[in-house]
Amino acid sequence: MYKVAMYNTIKTLLEHGKSLREISRELGMCRKTVSRIQKALLNGDSAPRQQSRCSGLEVFHEQIEHYLASGLSALLIHQKLIQQHGFTLSYSSVARYIGKFKRAECFVPLHSLPGEEAQVDFGYFGEFRRNGRGVKVWVFSMVLSHSRQSYYKVVTSQQVREFLDCHISAFEYFGGVPKMVKLDNLRSGVTKVDLYEPTLQAQYAEFLSYYHCAGIACRPRRPTDKGKVESSIKYVRNNFLKAFESKSYEDLICGLRVWNDEICNKRVHGTTRRRPHDIFLESEKAALQPLPCRRFQIQDVSHRRVNRMGHVAYKQNYYSVPADYMGMNVRLESNGTILRIYDSSRQIAMHQLSDSIGMFVSLAGHRPREKRMVSKEEYREMMGQIGPNAYTLFDRLVEEVPTHWGKMTQGILALRKRFTLGQIERSCARALHFHAISYQQVKRICENAMYDLPREDVLTMGFSDEFQHELSYYDTLTN
Repeated sequence: MYKVAMYNTIKTLLEHGKSLREISRELGMCRKTVSRIQKALLNGDSAPRQQSRCSGLEVFHEQIEHYLASGLSALLIHQKLIQQHGFTLSYSSVARYIGKFKRAECFVPLHSLPGEEAQVDFGYFGEFRRNGRGVKVWVFSMVLSHSRQSYYKVVTSQQVREFLDCHISAFEYFGGVPKMVKLDNLRSGVTKVDLYEPTLQAQYAEFLSYYHCAGIACRPRRPTDKGKVESSIKYVRNNFLKAFESKSYEDLICGLRVWNDEICNKRVHGTTRRRPHDIFLESEKAALQPLPCRRFQIQDVSHRRVNRMGHVAYKQNYYSVPADYMGMNVRLESNGTILRIYDSSRQIAMHQLSDSIGMFVSLAGHRPREKRMVSKEEYREMMGQIGPNAYTLFDRLVEEVPTHWGKMTQGILALRKRFTLGQIERSCARALHFHAISYQQVKRICENAMYDLPREDVLTMGFSDEFQHELSYYDTLTN
């Protein structure tokens, strides 16, 4: 279908006396088409109007307005129209239709007082070589909103630990702390995105409280809320990164530090028309809050499931928790020296980190009661509760069978289930008299009720008849 411009062109050529054949040759059109347009012009018809591709959306006008008011994007609106109304037009048609009555937003310049606000964000730098291996690199940026004094730091992760460490480095670079920090909805800073009341990550909130600083999360999908740091990321990419030729990670760190001090903060800023460093020294540095006496202690926070042995794995070692928590999820916090383990907000274990690899760091109190290791003193006390002879027998066991005294003592104590304490005590006395320092001998004495026999009788040792002698018999033998 030919548009208005073609109709006007043919009309003009006809008015200049051109024939249909000449017009057809000049415009590269079929002569029948030129003849049809000539007839239409003679009848007073203008060029047919092209139907709007969005005309089919008029019936959904109110519904689309409702979707827009709910904050849905054009893509989501297109998907809902397909799902709920069997819509057939393309996404581009929906986008054009929405663009007709969607007014552009008017932005208001945001001014900050000295020391009032800083803005932070990460920007991707690409891949660099570190120790012979490729690593992905980001740049952290903090900008003081009043002076535009900036701090940049290269990182290989956007985790909470690196995020907090970047803040500490920036505060120390500025020599003070702003009253608030405005940040994007990063996972390392914001755990729950909400237009009116976002939730800050727990350790980040604790960090800001330590420095007497407030954290302000920007509105979702509104980069203009932190336009100063957005501009700083663009500036470092265009001015520094594009001119940086090396692919070495170490060279990148050194080069960025020099560029930050010598170029970035000493150039004439495009908005303020002054050097950021000059404004910083004149008015903002003195307005910053003082740094605390000690750095914030950054905790490495992670979550683990307690294994079947009652331990959690952390940095190639295993650390015990009370046996009741086996199979449960717990939270780990470490400052690099001490590991604390929490169930919700309650601390259930604390260990000093081991420098070894593959070690089980266990506390005796964490074992199940039935598997808890009993100390030598505890065994001695339990044997003493039976009687003085049992107490003496225990010391003889420790002295004469140092590798098996524990199991033997457990066996003697287990006899309490079948015999009285008096019977076991007298059995121990008889065993001591005949120098039969063994669990099996005490057990036989109890089972055969030999504890009340006169001690002059020969103690049956359980061997063949030729070996059934009182031990003192061997003293009479001579060579």
